[in-house]
Amino acid sequence: MIRRLGLAVLVAGTALAGLATGTASAAPGCGDYHWMGAAGSGQRDGAGLTANGGMGAVVYQSYLQLQAELAASGRTITAEAVQYPAVAAPLDGGIGDWMHFMDSVKTGTDAAADQFEAFTERCPTTKVVLAGYSQGAMVIHRNLEDLADDPHVAAALLIADGDRLPGDTTINMGTTALVAGLGKGVAQEHSFLASAPTSPLPAKLGARTVSVCDIGDPVCDSVPDSPKVTAADIAIHTSYAPTMSGPHAWGGPLYGLVISAAPAPTLSSPSTVGLTAQGA
Repeated sequence: MIRRLGLAVLVAGTALAGLATGTASAAPGCGDYHWMGAAGSGQRDGAGLTANGGMGAVVYQSYLQLQAELAASGRTITAEAVQYPAVAAPLDGGIGDWMHFMDSVKTGTDAAADQFEAFTERCPTTKVVLAGYSQGAMVIHRNLEDLADDPHVAAALLIADGDRLPGDTTINMGTTALVAGLGKGVAQEHSFLASAPTSPLPAKLGARTVSVCDIGDPVCDSVPDSPKVTAADIAIHTSYAPTMSGPHAWGGPLYGLVISAAPAPTLSSPSTVGLTAQGA
């Protein structure tokens, strides 16, 4: 899935708005880490293209939390949004609407792959954190198996993943982690038609992937043949935010995975961070 495209075009599309000067191990103009964030359904409509870095509120909040923790330890991080439509989910739509939705997932999957390759060619020593929410989590998930042995991947964060598999090799959080067997993504109900991954992630990468899902979330904890999605269901799906404790305290495990993926920096290094031009 990670493909070679016109590097000059891709690099231009992911140029940093601010350069990050990191440790001696980082390439010139590159940070110690780089965040690639994929927004959820409808989060890139209108003002969403620029609000929250173009990656949706919960992914951007997670980035800011990690950014602050890394800066406190003398590490640098840059960020970019996955450039894809992130079309709204057609809760009452017909087959044509759902095909349009799945086209958006595929476009995002390809875009994340292209952006990842372009960035890692330009910054070969920088470690990458891949994060997504809802449809964006599907976009990231569908790239992970191909990246299982890629040394650039520091960690992944999947929040309310529509491709989620119960009992995957991931670090599971959210309230579904408290009950065995819960947390099956809605795309798994018709995995062939949805082109959803049906195998657990390779253990090596699963151990570096935090997957967050709450009980009753119709996207990541889907009930087969359930009735129409209710306002209460949507409230569960839209209530994710990083916290300091409890089932949504994914910042701690994510930070631990990230700092274990690269050498410790020299604390005298500046802690400048920046979003890409597209995600600013």
